[in-house]
Amino acid sequence: MLSSSASLRRARVWAALFAFTTVVFAAALAGSWYYVYQYVSREGTPPPPPLLQALHPVAAPVSPLQVSYKLDLPGRGEIFPALTAGRPADYWPVAILSISNTSDRPVAQTVSAQIPGWSARAQHSLIMGPHSTQNLQISPELLPRAFANQEFRRAMLEVSVSSPQGPEHYLQQRPVFLHSAYDLYWGKSFSNAQFIARWVTPHDPAVLQLVAQARRYIRNGRLPGYGGSQKIDVEPQVRAQAAAIFQALKHSGVSYVTSIYTFGDFSGDAQRIRLPQETLTLDTANCIDVSVAFASAIENLGMDPAIVIVPGHAFAGVRLGREEAHDWLYLDLTVLPRGTFQQALARADYWLKKTPPNQVLMVDVAAARALRIYPIPSPERQANLANRAADEGSVLRAN
Repeated sequence: MLSSSASLRRARVWAALFAFTTVVFAAALAGSWYYVYQYVSREGTPPPPPLLQALHPVAAPVSPLQVSYKLDLPGRGEIFPALTAGRPADYWPVAILSISNTSDRPVAQTVSAQIPGWSARAQHSLIMGPHSTQNLQISPELLPRAFANQEFRRAMLEVSVSSPQGPEHYLQQRPVFLHSAYDLYWGKSFSNAQFIARWVTPHDPAVLQLVAQARRYIRNGRLPGYGGSQKIDVEPQVRAQAAAIFQALKHSGVSYVTSIYTFGDFSGDAQRIRLPQETLTLDTANCIDVSVAFASAIENLGMDPAIVIVPGHAFAGVRLGREEAHDWLYLDLTVLPRGTFQQALARADYWLKKTPPNQVLMVDVAAARALRIYPIPSPERQANLANRAADEGSVLRAN
């Protein structure tokens, strides 16, 4: 009985102690909240951190006289549409705008650039720190019309700069020159050679027709690419398909013509290359033209083509197996229209033996695709897109 009474007393003591600490904790919390509320009410909202202050220069306007501009055209104003996709090793932006802020305050700038009729409008917003200079690369996105163009054309680049405080501070127009979409600037030491993969167009209707014709020159009319066989070694069927495409090209009557002249200040390092559609329609080609036509048919069949470039010449190749295969079959298609498949193989072998290894450049088209270097769209598709855009523009102006 005594033990039960003692336990009851201890429980009451613990309950009282718990209630007391709860009341003290609640009072302290309420006091802290009240103190913070009174402090904020008295002091106002704290100022933003320095970075946010820098992003709102409207409160501290800068005189336009303290901001200077310089516009340069690093490529002499020449634009090669085929090089606007991917990252060519030797190429340039359309323009570089240097902006210098000589004031003690940051300044906001909005740069707008366009090639009217040939590009979309590009806009860039930037914050210039005090006593700083920034170089902005300008390359407006080209419209489909630029890729349908087949001539060397003069156009005008328009660049303007404005700020949130007022109208335009800077407006400049410079002439630029648009190359045909089928002009390739090889670059110094052929550093842009991988872009020849843009001329490999496996889905072009002319290439589809070439593949259809090739079925006549292979057993059972089957062109399975690397598939259709359980054998590990597919080299014989790859050789047979390469021979069938060669025969189809031979019977099409393709004959050799010289390269088309390219205009501009980079004519020594640039070349007009015919798309397979033109080669197969007109039955005329030089070494690089017929090589990309052959490579297009090879890629259409799901195999890996290559373009091999040696000083003054080019020929084609095809990987003799799936991705793990390291052997290639090379053939020089300039033996057409009278030469044989074996002569094409022998001619390519001659070039490989004649040329020092450090002067042989092989463009693996599959590797180029991995770099997002994709085929040039057909001229008809680009023309249709350009006409559609023009029609939509006319409707908008009418409205």
